[in-house]
Amino acid sequence: LAAPLIATKASALRPHFAAMDGVSQSDIDRTQGLLQLQAIMQGQKITMKVLGNCFEKCVGTPGDSLSYSEQTCIWNCTQRLFDSEQFLVRRLQEAQKQKQGM
Repeated sequence: LAAPLIATKASALRPHFAAMDGVSQSDIDRTQGLLQLQAIMQGQKITMKVLGNCFEKCVGTPGDSLSYSEQTCIWNCTQRLFDSEQFLVRRLQEAQKQKQGM
């Protein structure tokens, strides 16, 4: 969920790019596309880290398949971590809005 924060940064750059002399719309579009791709990659990196941490917590010794309890543990673990991340992102956004309102 870091991806929305980076995407927000990309849209915040739009007025700055537009004010620059000699920068074409295609350059702006390309830069925004790269920032969005970076956001997606960062989100995937976070997801893989969460899954890895939950796998290590839930699976003692990997075998040919996961037991039902291991699958359930991984599911619950990832859900808790993603829910916590969403909560923190919302809190950060609210704090930023309050700060801007001052």
